[in-house]
Amino acid sequence: MFRPREIVYGFISGSGFRDPKNNYLISLYRDEDLEIVACFTTSQPYYGVPEEEVGHGAIVKDGKYISYVFEKDIVIGKNPETDEDFSFPKRTTVTFDYGIRQGYIEDFAAGIENARTVCIMDKDEYAGLLYAMFKSPLVNDRYKPLLEATLWQLYDGQW
Repeated sequence: MFRPREIVYGFISGSGFRDPKNNYLISLYRDEDLEIVACFTTSQPYYGVPEEEVGHGAIVKDGKYISYVFEKDIVIGKNPETDEDFSFPKRTTVTFDYGIRQGYIEDFAAGIENARTVCIMDKDEYAGLLYAMFKSPLVNDRYKPLLEATLWQLYDGQW
């Protein structure tokens, strides 16, 4: 669990959340020391652009990547337990200005009750998310080398 491309679902009671709740996280990076970078999703309308400009994929405003939207019912991968297609049940957003966390696997595992991997993202969908985050001026620069490393590994077939 918590490998790149995995979407994990569970009851988030740690990781800096004010109000514990069920939520998804997307694993972005993991190294041999089990250090992880992951992003949490939201179903709130935090796209950064008017709703009529929102569509599936990277959201760009004034030439800058600002978020990534997964439209409801668009298949983005497979559930590893059932091999069934996975899509989010609601429009779901990854915002690039908050929601990204870094830590060790035990920290993530301790902060998520009943965690289960619900999706292994399609390679191209995952690469689109990573690329948009890497190009975004809103993503903290300390994450960019890790995002870049994951993109390189993705295209070398290591994940």
